[in-house]
Amino acid sequence: MRAATLHGRTFAVRELPDPSPAAGQLLVRPLFTGICGSDLSLRKQLAALADTLPADQLPVIIPGHEFSAEIVGIAPGTQTALKVGDLITGLPFTHTHDGPQTIGISPGHGGGLATLSCIDAVRSFRIPDSVPADLAALTEPLSVGLHAAGLANRHKAPNLVIGCGPVGLAVILSLSLQGRGPILAADFSAERRAAAAALGADIVIDPATDSPFTHWNDLAFTPHAMSPLLEREFRGLPSGANLFECTGAPGLIDQVIKGAPPHSHIVVAGVCPHEEKLTPLEGIIRELTLEFSFAYRPEEFAAALKLIEAHPGKAARLITSRQPLANTEAAFDSLAKNPSEIKILIDPNA
Repeated sequence: MRAATLHGRTFAVRELPDPSPAAGQLLVRPLFTGICGSDLSLRKQLAALADTLPADQLPVIIPGHEFSAEIVGIAPGTQTALKVGDLITGLPFTHTHDGPQTIGISPGHGGGLATLSCIDAVRSFRIPDSVPADLAALTEPLSVGLHAAGLANRHKAPNLVIGCGPVGLAVILSLSLQGRGPILAADFSAERRAAAAALGADIVIDPATDSPFTHWNDLAFTPHAMSPLLEREFRGLPSGANLFECTGAPGLIDQVIKGAPPHSHIVVAGVCPHEEKLTPLEGIIRELTLEFSFAYRPEEFAAALKLIEAHPGKAARLITSRQPLANTEAAFDSLAKNPSEIKILIDPNA
C-alpha cells in the first residue's frame, strides 16, 4: 500500500506492507481523510522527539483519524452486519494488549492517510447513500464540536465561541441547530468568520481589532452580580454565559477566565499540549465552571453523521480543499500557516 508517513521531522509518501485486520476489525480503503489540529501537534511532537532519540528508535506513524472508507475485507470471526463494499466512517479508537490506542496517532495503528487501513467493526457506521464520501469524513470533527456544545449544559445562551476552525465551527453549527442562540464567534481569519456566520453565528468579530468579551449587551445579556450575597434575596441559579475555547493557543484559557461574566460555563475544546498558567481566584470569586472536552461518545458520532445527512450544505462549509496523497506534507504546512484554511481533505487514491 501507499501511505504518508511521519518519522521524526521527515514526511514521506512510501510503499509499505498491507495491514492485516485483527479479529473484530475491517480492512478498509480510505476515500477521504481530514487533517486535524491533533495531527499538526503530533508532527511537532515527533520533530521534538527527533532531538532526543536516534533515527532507528523513532516511531513511523501513518496519520489520519478522520476518514471515510470502503470495506475491502473483514477479519475472520468478526460479527458485523457490515459487508464488503459498504462505505463507512468510524471512531478511530481500538484496544490492544497494551491498552486503548488511537488509530492514526498511536504507533502501529496506521490511519487514513494510506490506501489501506484497519478499523474496529463495532465502532464503524455505514454511510447513508445520500451522503458523499468527502462529507462523511467530517463526522469525526463534527462529533467533537457536538460533544463540546452538549457539555455546556448550565446555560442555554448566550454563547461565545473563540476560534472558528473545524471544532469551533462544529460547536457553532451544533448550538445553532439546537436553537441555542445568540452566538458570537471570534477568529482572526476573514474566511473562518464568514463560515461561522454561514453556520449560525449571530455576531462575528476579529479579535485583532475587537475584544470578544465586550459584546454581552449586543447578545441581549446582562451579567449577574458576582455573588448572590450582594442581593437582599436570591433564588435559583445565577445566569451566565457559555464560552468555548476552541484554539488551544497559549495563554488563552487565562484570558477567557478573566473575560468571562460571573457564573459562566467555560468549555475548553482546543488541543492544548503545553502548560498553562491561571489564577484560581479569578474563577472562584465569579463562580465560574471550567470544563475540558475530549472527543465524543459513540451516540454523538452517530448524531453527527445524521447531522451531515440532514444539512449537507452546511457541513460542506468546513471543506476548503481536497488534495492527493502526494500533497500531504504541503497540506500540513498550509493548514499550519494559512489562516484561510479550515479543513483539508486528502484523497489517498488520487
